[in-house]
Amino acid sequence: MLASEIIYQVLGPLFGDRVGPHPMPKEFDKSTTYLTYQGISNIPLNTIKTWTGHDQVRMQVNIYNHDNIQCERDANQAKWALCAQKQLSCELIGQSDAGLDEDTQLYCQQIDFYIWQTACN
Repeated sequence: MLASEIIYQVLGPLFGDRVGPHPMPKEFDKSTTYLTYQGISNIPLNTIKTWTGHDQVRMQVNIYNHDNIQCERDANQAKWALCAQKQLSCELIGQSDAGLDEDTQLYCQQIDFYIWQTACN
């Protein structure tokens, strides 16, 4: 299972399926909390001979909301949900307050995770 699939499966139900790859389309309804995700880097797990089919993926989850406090609350909910899921190993790396996003005019929290993914074959 891919890291992006886990993010969508875990966070989608919590945020009314308002979760998708970064960036969301300009016409997307931004009236309430929504989340985007993107892969930052990928470290393959190799043996002496070959790739094992597993990768440690650094993923960034971005939480957007008109209200800064609600944005922080939603970020905490996302952290708890991803760290509690048992499908793939997930490690919280850090979180930053990205402030007011110029493109969306919404507050943004950025959370980075390491998630182990398995190649679909």
